[in-house]
Amino acid sequence: MPHFERQEYLDRLKRTKQRMMDRRIELLVVTDPCNLYYLSGYDAWSFYVGQALVVSLDAEEPVWIGRDMDVAAAKHTTFMASENLIGYSDNYVQSTERHPMHFVAGIIKERGWDRMVIGVEMGAYYFSALSYQELIRNLAEARFVDASLLVNWVRLVKSPAELSYMYEAARIVERVMAAAIEMIAVGVRQCDVAAAIYEAQMRGTEAYGGQYTSSPPLIPTGSRASAPHLSWTDERYRAGEPTTLELVAARHRYHGALGRTVVLGRPSDTVAAVAEVAVEGLTAALEAVKPGVPAEEIEEVWRRTVTKYGVKKESRIGYSIGIAYPPTWGEQTVSLRPGDRTVLEPNMTLHLIPGIWAEGWGIVITESFRVTETSCETLCHLPRQLFVKT
Repeated sequence: MPHFERQEYLDRLKRTKQRMMDRRIELLVVTDPCNLYYLSGYDAWSFYVGQALVVSLDAEEPVWIGRDMDVAAAKHTTFMASENLIGYSDNYVQSTERHPMHFVAGIIKERGWDRMVIGVEMGAYYFSALSYQELIRNLAEARFVDASLLVNWVRLVKSPAELSYMYEAARIVERVMAAAIEMIAVGVRQCDVAAAIYEAQMRGTEAYGGQYTSSPPLIPTGSRASAPHLSWTDERYRAGEPTTLELVAARHRYHGALGRTVVLGRPSDTVAAVAEVAVEGLTAALEAVKPGVPAEEIEEVWRRTVTKYGVKKESRIGYSIGIAYPPTWGEQTVSLRPGDRTVLEPNMTLHLIPGIWAEGWGIVITESFRVTETSCETLCHLPRQLFVKT
């Protein structure tokens, strides 16, 4: 069964169709698994093969098209009628003779949509150059336009039902972080901490469980903590070294994100001082959040706060979050950085991650938050500090 009421899906489709009309798009071919899930409820580990959700302005429900064996998953997870769930035979899968988008093009022709302006998600991770080529070759009378992120922007403001899953994901990630911090100790293998993180992600809480997340735990330690996107090795933790923890948890594909840093033994004077600055900057940025404020102003408050201590950060300090599948938990819309003039609205959810990385060490202390009617609320409740274990 889908995780939302039928009317919520129809409301999402209505907002999507309005954006389509604003851009003179008559048909939208959705391939990003996050957007398939958002518009239909479809949720299966099948995004490694060709699949699409076709949204037409003149049809109430979209059409799901995927591998024949995955039609059963579509029946279990989507809100749509069976006649709108269409499967292709297995000889389309990883074939050098035929391509799933050839089949998709055939369905578009059958429905009389082959002379329309068709939007495709050119920037989607799972929409290949060959997929685009196949659509163009088989729909010669259509005009194709780039509709990358069209649905992503529709997803930006969360409904009450979506927020409930965000809060539940936050409760899980609190437990995940606590499990990681508790287990990190001198002599413990990094891979064993990763195993504890995975267990906590799946166990969730007593009331509800978790799901696989969009990325592995990012838990580099020692000099590797200078690199933000490393995972773990089978080496053992050593005294005096920092470990950065950038972790997530998933509840019905909605992700809660949280970052903290652990030091075994006395931290260096530099690490301790920068951690304090990072917390001060993070707190100041959160206090600046309110509806009507452009995203770039949140970054400006952070930068102004930390610059007086000589701390600099070139990359963005945050991004919108919500539904996620591999390889990223970001929504790919709002970024908290100079030049992003997106105005914050109530019920947007973002991850504020002003991580600082330098030669030989790193500091990651983050918060996920919801924009409220007047300010913001953090989704997680864990001390905002450098964790020192002696």
